[in-house]
Amino acid sequence: MRPLEKSVLSKKKEAEAKPDAKLQAINMISKCDNFATTAKKSLTTIQCSLSLRSMNITRFSLAAAFASSVLLTGANGQTTATTDPVGFVTVGITAGTGSAKKNTLFSVPLMETEAIDGQVAGIITGVTANTISNSNAGWTAGALSQPATPFLIQITSGAAEGRLFLISSSANTGGAIAGTANTGTTVTVSSTDAAQVNLTTLGIVAGTDTYKIFACDTLSSFFGTPASSGVQGGTSAATADTIVAVSNGVPSTYFFNTTSVKWVKQILGSPDASNVALLPYFGIQYSRLANTALSFVVTGQVPTQQREVAVKNSGTTIVSQFWPTDTTLGTSGLSSVVTPGASVTLADTVILTANGVASTYFFNGTNWKKLQLGTPNADTTVLSIGTSIQIVRKGSASGYSTLTQPVPYTL
Repeated sequence: MRPLEKSVLSKKKEAEAKPDAKLQAINMISKCDNFATTAKKSLTTIQCSLSLRSMNITRFSLAAAFASSVLLTGANGQTTATTDPVGFVTVGITAGTGSAKKNTLFSVPLMETEAIDGQVAGIITGVTANTISNSNAGWTAGALSQPATPFLIQITSGAAEGRLFLISSSANTGGAIAGTANTGTTVTVSSTDAAQVNLTTLGIVAGTDTYKIFACDTLSSFFGTPASSGVQGGTSAATADTIVAVSNGVPSTYFFNTTSVKWVKQILGSPDASNVALLPYFGIQYSRLANTALSFVVTGQVPTQQREVAVKNSGTTIVSQFWPTDTTLGTSGLSSVVTPGASVTLADTVILTANGVASTYFFNGTNWKKLQLGTPNADTTVLSIGTSIQIVRKGSASGYSTLTQPVPYTL
């Protein structure tokens, strides 16, 4: 976990036993309660706290997040304090049976902030096919490209607002995606992201459009070890909980190996996968073997930008639900990236899980339908916080489509 701000406090029952984690949660609730008498909260499903952060670009004022303003008195009189909203949510993994696994489509619903040297947010001054530059960034060369502590860059304005990219690592240690390390003014996006889109085609305007840097968890920093989080390890994937991540249509399976005492990839040689990035814009399939559920408390910044994510034009993509509030199939915008059809045999499909049970849906051109007797309308089917959505597109078309989703709440 990151030393400055942990994305996962602990397994829920362990959080109760750890005073530091519990105190952090209590402090966050206390901050929220202090504003409760005057604040009108729009995100009722988020246990929300606000903190004043020192940032290069200020995104929100407290007046925007709440019905009332917070005024600070300084040498020049009263000024309105500004901040980004942060909070925490609890997300869970369905229990297996002890002898058979149950699947949960899982994602991380908040953005992880972390202090860095240089501008965490600023104005983009240059773009190439796979790089983003800020001539005034002042970053430490290589600091954003460490394999064990990856970072993301998000476009926060303009035509590409909401796009998130993993910054390439300086080495492939622990399964990190190696590429060109960051310089003091330029970051290179990972090869997997670069394979999806040429940055120069996104309409990014140098000198005008802005970015923000976020930290990114890894398999080891988020899920920890059997002792720290309750994940079930094993000597093979058959005897352990497993995680499946899909990158550009190619699935990879990971598990915690109790022999090597680390996360590994299920291929010949079981290479180290400790530093595989847990990308917030995509989801994973967690297959739980142990007969106890897992619960994680996730802290971070509430997403404040629209979301744009690449969906493969054929094959499987697992996208995160992304938002720290429930949404629905009908409001998700998913219909824009699937081919409709009168039946499931003709249409692309979407798979959701609930309590370890998978359900299949398709869009008929007007409504979402559930694959079951009578094919009932499914527009109001809930996409819960912390879940992910498996999109299966028929055919063999190359390339990617863009799923664009506006922020589903008012800040």
